Amino acid sequence: MTDFVPDKDVKIVASIDSDPLLQARIAKVLGADILEIRLDLLEQKEAVQAKKLFDLLDSQGELPRIATNRAHSEGGNWQGQEEQRMTLLEDLIPYVDMIDIERKSTDCLRNRMVEEAKSQGTKVIMSSHFFETTPPLKEMVAILNECTDKGADIAKLAVMPQKPEDILELFHAALQARGEVCVIAMGDLGRHSRVIACRYGSLLTYGCVEKPVAPGQIRIDQLKKALETIV
Repeated sequence: MTDFVPDKDVKIVASIDSDPLLQARIAKVLGADILEIRLDLLEQKEAVQAKKLFDLLDSQGELPRIATNRAHSEGGNWQGQEEQRMTLLEDLIPYVDMIDIERKSTDCLRNRMVEEAKSQGTKVIMSSHFFETTPPLKEMVAILNECTDKGADIAKLAVMPQKPEDILELFHAALQARGEVCVIAMGDLGRHSRVIACRYGSLLTYGCVEKPVAPGQIRIDQLKKALETIV
């Protein structure tokens, strides 16, 4: 699989939430480096037939891919059983460059996913989302380190800042974490973090093709332009 985070350069991830073939083409034109296929936001038929979707993407020479099937408790739209959610994601490991799994997933399912991904050379993002608050600094560092200890290649932490100091604490956590990280401050207050977090070690930043799929997301072309001024 493609090593798409070499030399710690920040990469723009396009969150694909509908009409994936069309959005993938647009994302590439807008300047995305990676596609994140959000299975939980696709039509059920598209999600179930995701293998065929990825074959079609391959035939078009598309960008490296992340597969995500976000749990409802982490801000996703998955409506089925947990075992089914994880199995659908597990089946896609051979078709993608990276999978995104939640830190709070059941231990046995999470460990199974990490082991299977590692065996096939697929990288693992392990994510945690806080949509109402920002944990204290020590807790954020502990969360990032826990993800690394559990097998994450990139520990992802997204928080909702209530004051500017929360964003600074998030950046401090990124600098103190032992492994590779992706940190995001969501919402309008944290919007600028999607541009400058790379200065604090964040390897990925997420943008949208059309409408935001997370609070404070910036359209890919606007994000790319802003990054070019500081990177």
